[in-house]
Amino acid sequence: MPEMTLGVIIFCSLFALAFSGVVVWILERKVETSRREVTPLAYSFLAGSVTFTFVYISNRLFFPHWPKITAVFNLAALAGIFIFPVLRKKLRHHYRHRRPKIGKKHRRRAEAAALEHMLEQDPLNAFCLEKLSEIYDEMGKKERALEAAQEAFRLDPTMRNKWRVEDLKKEIHEKKRHRNGWNFWKIR
Repeated sequence: MPEMTLGVIIFCSLFALAFSGVVVWILERKVETSRREVTPLAYSFLAGSVTFTFVYISNRLFFPHWPKITAVFNLAALAGIFIFPVLRKKLRHHYRHRRPKIGKKHRRRAEAAALEHMLEQDPLNAFCLEKLSEIYDEMGKKERALEAAQEAFRLDPTMRNKWRVEDLKKEIHEKKRHRNGWNFWKIR
């Protein structure tokens, strides 16, 4: 039995040492890749000693009762530490590309809804009306853009707002003219 205890102590110590060494190595490598200052020795030592203590005590508790399961678990945990960064990178890449992207239309609708909500609270806000007119114009809702621009011009009669109203009227007229089917060549 004494040789079994010595074997258990050696086994537990070796795996705990290997495990804590890998943890310290990964921490140091992460610091190097992030281009930060060198990790203080105290942090690396703390991480390594906590890991060593945890692995050693858990091995001392489980190895005498289930030696094969403990050895397999130790090897799997050691392999897991090396495989985890690779899997994390692959999963992050996979889910980054599968995540639904918010399109411009959805963003524009959300912006328009937010501006309309702001206008409910402050109906005399010409800036919100100007922005709402621009958003409606980008969404292709020219009539609503014209209404918002006219209201903005009524509240803030600047040349910029006047030009915006004129431009939108021209665009709407052109759109209706092309929709009706008459153009420059049919007039002649």
